[in-house]
Amino acid sequence: MYPPLISPAMKYHFNIKDSGPDLEMVVTRGMLVLASFTTFLYGKEQLKWMNLLMAILLLAGALFIKPLVYKWRINKVVLLTTAALLLFIATGSVTFALILLLYGYLVKYLVVPPAIQFSMEGVTIKKLFMSPFHEWSEFSNIILKDSLLTLDFHNNKLLQLSIVEETRPVDEMAFNHFCHTRLQNITGKIIPAGA
Repeated sequence: MYPPLISPAMKYHFNIKDSGPDLEMVVTRGMLVLASFTTFLYGKEQLKWMNLLMAILLLAGALFIKPLVYKWRINKVVLLTTAALLLFIATGSVTFALILLLYGYLVKYLVVPPAIQFSMEGVTIKKLFMSPFHEWSEFSNIILKDSLLTLDFHNNKLLQLSIVEETRPVDEMAFNHFCHTRLQNITGKIIPAGA
């Protein structure tokens, strides 16, 4: 079953701490490597040595992207714009440069931060490539304690997620009460609070 696209009944929304790799960084690194190979393979014949130098610079940018962005605080947009300019100079192709810029800018808007939403119908866990929806009947218990959200499924699957502290603190007692009420209404079983 799929969740409704826009649910006016959404009660709670939490952003989840993502311990995985920074996808935007991975894509930027990949785009710089691709620009390096494109510069080397499709560069102008009369600028062969300069193309090789530009390809090496782009490859070095890809290899050392973390220090460039985090230590020296070079903006990823500036990095991709410089790469697109080097790519244009080497190949003379506006198309290659525009593809690099467009793809680099779109990644920032296409990557959805992981989140979890609770509605009257169920729970939606939003991830990068999918957003599975779980009905309340799939859970035996849900508890939020000290920014750690525990989802206990009937099939003995246990999912613990660390939520990002929002600017406004979450009322854990109200959230836990909401979840227990929904679970009691669906299953008809009385679940002890805090269990």
